[in-house]
Amino acid sequence: MNSIAVISMGEMGAGIAGLLVSNGARVLTSLGGRSAASLARAEAAGVEVLDERSMVEQADLLLSIVPPAVAGEVAQRLLPLLEQAVQPPTYLDCNAIAPQTLLALAQPFVQRGLPFADAGIIGPSPKVGGGSPRFYLAGNVDNACEQLRALGLDARRVSGELGDASALKMAYAGITKGLQALGSAMALGAARHGGQDLLLAELQASQPALYGWLARQLPSMYAKAYRWDGEMHEIARFVAPEAGAAQMYEGAAEWYGQVAESWKQGADSEIIAALERFTRG
Repeated sequence: MNSIAVISMGEMGAGIAGLLVSNGARVLTSLGGRSAASLARAEAAGVEVLDERSMVEQADLLLSIVPPAVAGEVAQRLLPLLEQAVQPPTYLDCNAIAPQTLLALAQPFVQRGLPFADAGIIGPSPKVGGGSPRFYLAGNVDNACEQLRALGLDARRVSGELGDASALKMAYAGITKGLQALGSAMALGAARHGGQDLLLAELQASQPALYGWLARQLPSMYAKAYRWDGEMHEIARFVAPEAGAAQMYEGAAEWYGQVAESWKQGADSEIIAALERFTRG
């Protein structure tokens, strides 16, 4: 039986873990300092909870699926355990980070001869009975691709160069999540200045596909905005040194932080209420 470690048990990590378990994998995790919600997701997915040392020693692959801001911290924490393991698992960084960040994170692994690979996940978290998001991999990943495909993941080799999978993820997210930032900001601006009904009518008449896409995407964005601000900072790094492009995504990061704070306040908060009116048409 394949043993795959997944860090951590957020929505995407738990979804990937559940899909792997349903296809015959033994999935391991460590939950030191994590919330009761993470434990509940791990139990629901059929994941074994171990201490970090035992998890590393028993895994064939280790998938890091964490918020971008803590990707480096997680890698540094696990690095000594991987060094000490008799047969260290391949460390597969699946986080939404810039290629520059990925290469810096990978350097100590490469210097120590530890197996390391780059991955970018595109698509929603798997649901029970559903399909897999696209799992793009770069580096020395032929065995990992084969193993993950056999366990139900849509794993695709991009190239042998670390950073190439992260570059694809950044470019794709920069378009899709960047558009959601623009659309939601303009919806709020129109609402504040009494023009939301006019904006809705014009979009529905002249840009029905764009409006339909925003109406579908924005309601699920509110609960994720607390993670997306970190991703926008990484995309800003990705498009540097073009200052205007980088500043645009730094602004999107700040905007998503405001949405996240508004979401905490509830559905009646100004931002969420305005966006809900916009998406309901």
